[in-house]
Amino acid sequence: MTTILIIEDDPALREEVIGWLMFEDYEALEASDGREGLKLTQEQLPDLILCDITMPNLDGYGVILEIRANPLTAQIPFIFLTARASHEDVRKGMLLGADDYLTKPFSRVELLKAIQIRLKKKELEEDALHQQIEMLTAMVSQEREQRLLKSRIVSMFSHDFRNSLATILASSGLLKTFGDQLDSVQRQRTAERIEGSVRRLMQMLDDMLVLAEMESGRFKFSPQRLDVNALIASIVEEFQFTYQESHTIHFESQVSKNVAVDPQLIHQIVSNLISNAIKYSPSGSTVEIVLTEDNGLLQLRVQDFGIGIPPNEQGQLFELFHRASNVGKIKGTGLGLAIVKQAIDLHGGKIMVDSTLNQGTQISVSLPIAS
Repeated sequence: MTTILIIEDDPALREEVIGWLMFEDYEALEASDGREGLKLTQEQLPDLILCDITMPNLDGYGVILEIRANPLTAQIPFIFLTARASHEDVRKGMLLGADDYLTKPFSRVELLKAIQIRLKKKELEEDALHQQIEMLTAMVSQEREQRLLKSRIVSMFSHDFRNSLATILASSGLLKTFGDQLDSVQRQRTAERIEGSVRRLMQMLDDMLVLAEMESGRFKFSPQRLDVNALIASIVEEFQFTYQESHTIHFESQVSKNVAVDPQLIHQIVSNLISNAIKYSPSGSTVEIVLTEDNGLLQLRVQDFGIGIPPNEQGQLFELFHRASNVGKIKGTGLGLAIVKQAIDLHGGKIMVDSTLNQGTQISVSLPIAS
């Protein structure tokens, strides 16, 4: 129930106002002077105060000064009731923090209307304050999550980066020290390990740069009309050269015209999908890539015949750092598919996953062909 305190030294007026308030289902508190009213305010914390100006012991101006100086009572709506209606009196009361000013004699309707207006304003102010608090809380939480995210990315990146560098150093050292003792096959495999590590480093750097730009909102989506068939063919060729001893990559395209896409994002999409297909499929297997156009959509399908993805985890594939529970010791950062999803979203496209454990995974990407 809403509680209203009336501080008034006139017993007749005080009793009449209390009757009006109780008839409207307000809980009424009363005080006959400023000191008593101030004490009740601090004890009861009413929802609104009606206060006379001219009173014994402590006048209305003294009451409002004390109330506004106390953080617990500073926001309580305050209405002056007085026969002193000069401009100077009204101005002084407002400057001290009064919310409204009713001149005696006033009617029941005038009083209740003033009360309703001030209580409604207080409600709106409290709602706005709660919204601000919620917004600030969300911002703090988001900032904390961003710091944790950055810390985790840096930690993971540093670990994987160091591993690739270690492979390069070990392989180059092997060639330098024992190169004349290695046969051609051993030298070729060592060189391929170096090249594979370099490509992984380049992929990690590209992923980190794109992710940082996307997360900060600074990434500029820049579609260009280009030969997407040639672009994807060049990416496939790079992977085939690196993994020619372990995997066969088959690329088929039915798209011959130029289309408007962002080349950097297309490179991210295709590189990450091919990298995953190779990473999670056994040596000697084939990765199939098909590019088609259908009803204004550019469609890319990447199929591997690897370990597959558990059904209950397929909905989490595109979350940062998520890696399926069956990957074992296969290395990865968990960033690739999250970047792929954001790149596809920027194109206004869709991605679908069809996977069966120990049989393979097919990922289908559909991108609208811009005019």
